[in-house]
Amino acid sequence: MRRYLISLIIILVINCSSVLASSLDLTYQDYGISFGNSKRINGLRFNLVDKNVERINGLNLTFWIPKKNPDAKINGLALGLVGPVANELNGLVIGGVGIVGERMNGISLATVGLACDNLSGIAIGGVGLASVELDGLGFGTVGLTSDIINGIAIGGVGLAAASVQGFAFGGIGMFSDGITGIALGGIGVAGQTINGLSIGGVGVASQTIKGLSIGGAGVAGKEITGLTIGGIGVGAREITGLAIGGATLQTRNFTGMGIGSYVRAKRDFRGLALGIFNYAGNLHGIQIGLLNYCGNNPRGLKLLPIINLHMR
Repeated sequence: MRRYLISLIIILVINCSSVLASSLDLTYQDYGISFGNSKRINGLRFNLVDKNVERINGLNLTFWIPKKNPDAKINGLALGLVGPVANELNGLVIGGVGIVGERMNGISLATVGLACDNLSGIAIGGVGLASVELDGLGFGTVGLTSDIINGIAIGGVGLAAASVQGFAFGGIGMFSDGITGIALGGIGVAGQTINGLSIGGVGVASQTIKGLSIGGAGVAGKEITGLTIGGIGVGAREITGLAIGGATLQTRNFTGMGIGSYVRAKRDFRGLALGIFNYAGNLHGIQIGLLNYCGNNPRGLKLLPIINLHMR
């Protein structure tokens, strides 16, 4: 008996779904069970292909590639053997291949990929994830891209975003126009503006860097403010704060404390320089090293061993 009942249900689903506008609804005032392409229902809905759906509250299970659903709103549990497609998805959404929506709120899981304009909650794309705005936790096994990220974003290989506020990680690297928070790149971190903590296995590069920056090989930028550490070197036009370059620290203007084998400020150095060879076009502070060059000292005092200074 059970086998015949299951067979009957499958036949009903296939027959009702073959005509996309038809459905078999066992409902009272839109509450109950629906087989086929019903437009609105509160309860359980089973359909082959979704098309022009309006509102589903409850469970929506589909089996094949959805058609256009520009106004569809699904609240509750949405399951797609291929993947749900709707204007708005609220709750738990699972796509066998992928998920596509204008807005998603809740938990979204896709085996291959996930695409959404506005995404809030937890979203995981088996291969990748793409969104316009992400608020919450986003994860793409290979990569993740979004215009705006607020929260935690992880790209297994890489991550790209116009703006990041929170925590962002790219297994190989990450790029963003503006980063506020924590940015980690297995090889590197690159952006236009970085505010916070940035760590690149090889390096960190940005037009403006503020905060703590660590590059396995080096850190480079136009303006750097804060604590900066480069395994081989640090380079920027303007540096303010504490900068440490394993081999070299080079800048046009420096204010603070600079440490490196070769510490060079082409124009002005204000503060303390510690290195094997320290060079300053104009020094306003102290140099300590094997050799120290101060361009604005009198002749005979420009190049001195151990210590050099110009306090005016």
